Amino acid sequence: MLSDLNIEAELSYAYLHAVATRGGFSCTYSHRHLDDIGVDAAIYEDGRQLATDSFHMSFALHVQLKATRVPPIEQNGRFSLSLPVRQYNRLRETHLAIPRILAVLYLPPDPAEWLRHSEDALIAKRCAYWVSLRGAVASTNETAQTVYVPRSQRLSLEALTEIMTRCSRDEELLYVP
Repeated sequence: MLSDLNIEAELSYAYLHAVATRGGFSCTYSHRHLDDIGVDAAIYEDGRQLATDSFHMSFALHVQLKATRVPPIEQNGRFSLSLPVRQYNRLRETHLAIPRILAVLYLPPDPAEWLRHSEDALIAKRCAYWVSLRGAVASTNETAQTVYVPRSQRLSLEALTEIMTRCSRDEELLYVP
């Protein structure tokens, strides 16, 4: 039987998979070895020209997934999240061929509210937000680094399509403090 933490992790992947699939992108769950370098999932585009000025028609985006049922505290339009320094450093690297983002799924505190279904609907409560930490300053902390996820960066179909379009143009997804 899965623990609540494992269920949270699976729901974060299911959320990403649903959004990516609806956008016509392929989404795969990463293997244990990629998880060790901060990649939980990959989103692929293979064949569509997403914009008239797209440079790539076949490319990928790596995603580090997090999920929490701790209610987010918003300050100045951003949610704070503590990441292990090792994960933070992996996400802020600039010498990567495949861009990486962090996606955080905020779930209701009560697990009974996470997912509901009927003949008419499948309802997942709350949503995920994303941030790119590429180019963020190095942490001086030993164990954990607080990162800030903009509330305006909800991981929606439109947002993911825009992220993938930017990747198709070879635009860097840089951290904005």
